[in-house]
Amino acid sequence: MNDFNAFVAPITKLIELNKSQFEKLAAAQQEAAKNYIALTEARMKAASGIKDADALNAFAQEQVELAQSGYEKVVADSKSLFEDTKSYNEQVLNIVKEGTASFKPKS
Repeated sequence: MNDFNAFVAPITKLIELNKSQFEKLAAAQQEAAKNYIALTEARMKAASGIKDADALNAFAQEQVELAQSGYEKVVADSKSLFEDTKSYNEQVLNIVKEGTASFKPKS
């Protein structure tokens, strides 16, 4: 029975880790979609308020600033995703190592 538990424990850990990782990714995607929708609605409203050249210039300047901040957010999010993926991979490797260690022949 102990051998079976030693076999199942790493699998259970991997399942729990994957579930947690998928939930995190789904929540992040859902939040990003919600934010993108809100931004799109706000920009459409701002565009509909353009009545003259000054308003058009102001709108264009806002778009440039939004593009820059959007780029910065993508870079920051990419770094965060990289670190999260690196941590996930390290956890998977540790679980696999622990699981393999439990199957070494007993002296």
